[in-house]
Amino acid sequence: MKAGFRIGILTVLLFSGCAGRETARQPPLSSVVLLIEGVEGDRGPFDFAAAGVGAFQRSEGVRVPLLALGEDPLAWERMIREAAREPAYRLFIVGMEGPARLGLEQARIFPGKQFVLLGLNDRTVIPPNVLILSFNEWEAGWLAGYIAGHLAGQDEAEGRIGRRIGALIGPGPSAALEGYRCGARAAGVRPEDLLVEEVGSTSDPVAGFEAALRLYQEGAEILLGLAGGSSAGLFEAAAAARRYAIGFGVDWGDRYTAMRSPVAEALLGSVTPAIDEAVRRALRQSRRGMLPAGTHLVMGLSNGGFVWRGSPAFFRIAPTWLQHQIRNRTLHPEPCE
Repeated sequence: MKAGFRIGILTVLLFSGCAGRETARQPPLSSVVLLIEGVEGDRGPFDFAAAGVGAFQRSEGVRVPLLALGEDPLAWERMIREAAREPAYRLFIVGMEGPARLGLEQARIFPGKQFVLLGLNDRTVIPPNVLILSFNEWEAGWLAGYIAGHLAGQDEAEGRIGRRIGALIGPGPSAALEGYRCGARAAGVRPEDLLVEEVGSTSDPVAGFEAALRLYQEGAEILLGLAGGSSAGLFEAAAAARRYAIGFGVDWGDRYTAMRSPVAEALLGSVTPAIDEAVRRALRQSRRGMLPAGTHLVMGLSNGGFVWRGSPAFFRIAPTWLQHQIRNRTLHPEPCE
């Protein structure tokens, strides 16, 4: 497997070198490699990164390798380590949080190379060859709560309770949930009208479905999925109960639309990190010798750190003023009192 990886890397380099000789307008391959969690078509980290690479390549004319790390944490360390050992590569963009932690280890082993680590919330001393880009999950949750709070009751049907919303969460503390509570309060939702259920695993859609149904039966109009893979059950429950849901981290609406699933009609949209813009910016900074290594930048609502990917259902029921607020970034998340 190691030999195959090296051959693949050398093949990319050779092909790009030939292309550069064939036309003076094609710059040589940059010494950058992206290693992103996920697979092509996941409507999540890998696809977001691919969009950023595509935008960079169109504007700069430089081809950049993009490697899918997949979903198996056991494979991440080997792939990142073998890429870091390749002498041809000098800059690595690694994400999201789990792979980024492994990238931090390699950055300490290879101080002469640079690393951009996406989604890492490590507060330890940052090596001088590392740029950490984290995404403010509290603010992302705030935006979801603000949207859910204003949309609850916008599409009322018989038997629905207008201003009650909720969230399905996984085990452990969640900054996104705390932000969601505050965003809902800013939209006028009373604390007692925000319902929360926790599932014991982030990979159990059946448990997610059952817990979400209970929340809908208690009158929740809109639920936010903060339970990883278990949130898939929430979205199925939303479709079954004829209610609405909001995704987090992954463009769930696009994923279900691609599957031609009726679940897509139950999704209002998803709040996702702006990985595409983060990747494009890091590549441009690197090419111009302006990468701010040795720093930790937190991306939030004001600096375009995450994106609201609304669905057709959202644009059908959301007031125009709310759409304008989101699009023009005129919202200012504040902690609850």
